[in-house]
Amino acid sequence: MVIDCHTHLDDDGDADKLLQSMDEAGIDASIVIAETLPGDVSNVVQVLDAVSRSDRLWALVNCVFSKTVELKYVEELTRLLQEERVVGLKFYLGYEEYSANDERLHQLYEYCEQHDVPIMFHTGVLEAGSTGLLEYSHPLQVDRVATCFPNLNIVMAHMGNPWLIDCAAVLAKNQNVFADMSAFFAENMPITAHDVKVFKQRMEQVRVFLYSYQKFLFGTDYPLYSQREYLGAVQALEMEPAERELVMHANAARIFGITTS
Repeated sequence: MVIDCHTHLDDDGDADKLLQSMDEAGIDASIVIAETLPGDVSNVVQVLDAVSRSDRLWALVNCVFSKTVELKYVEELTRLLQEERVVGLKFYLGYEEYSANDERLHQLYEYCEQHDVPIMFHTGVLEAGSTGLLEYSHPLQVDRVATCFPNLNIVMAHMGNPWLIDCAAVLAKNQNVFADMSAFFAENMPITAHDVKVFKQRMEQVRVFLYSYQKFLFGTDYPLYSQREYLGAVQALEMEPAERELVMHANAARIFGITTS
């Protein structure tokens, strides 16, 4: 079984393309991120409609930090988190200038901790030309949140790449923190044999530090990547059978409460 814990809909909002990609790759389930982008451009309605129509899709809803000062917005977020197939909350660290441990977010973290709702933080590089700041997307940003909220399950998207060892240090210290393997490669490009070789080399350094991949989740960041190619790259990593089970589906199933038939 394979669960892709990090996907998006295409620009046209068509979930059929994602489902076709999953079929071609042999992926059983995917988590789709429902986003509100600058200018209040949102695909939340499309994502919620998509996950309601397929028992293979679940949703994460992103939190816009600048709106958390509005009580109505926070109430809407918590309402969305009660939707049947919404399984967590995502924060785009770096793209908005705020610390992960900003006290204005503590109320949301407390809600998620009390209701067993996992959260995902964007970590690592930002898009070229972004006006955001890398200091806010560094994986060490997550450490203080994980320490203050020890019962809150946290997933660091993208492993904090290029700061993989820093990410590994946060994973080693905090029992409640995990990382997804998405978006390691160049976006919108085929994943070549050389790319896979570099991926294996860099990930082996992480494995030496942590002794295993047991705190990682498979993710791609589709449609920026071919799910089939990305799955092949992750399958090329050397893992014990128990590690592979955790990475490919068991961690995602437990953290996000996903059940597949």
